Amino acid sequence: MKFITSNKDYQSIFIDNKKNECNLFIFLYQENSANNVLEVGIIAGKKIGNAVIRNKVKRRIKSFVRENKDSLPSNLKVVIIAKEKAGNATWLEFKEELTRLFSLINH
Repeated sequence: MKFITSNKDYQSIFIDNKKNECNLFIFLYQENSANNVLEVGIIAGKKIGNAVIRNKVKRRIKSFVRENKDSLPSNLKVVIIAKEKAGNATWLEFKEELTRLFSLINH
């Protein structure tokens, strides 16, 4: 597993993707044919809140991905875009939404 950091990788997913959405997140994903590694990018815009809240949201998403990396599909590039409601969500809500979205991707 690795986290996406380059603009080029983000742009490739924005151009050619599949999309799933829930109350807290928008998932953009595509098959990663180059290698068999899960690549995750996280976007938390200013609508969520100030820098403290945006960083908290990103830390929670990263924590979930790290904890569940064995059960997540390994051949995908995923960009998780946090919606405005994610700033006020509890850790339990995060886990439920992310689990549901990743299970949708698996099938």
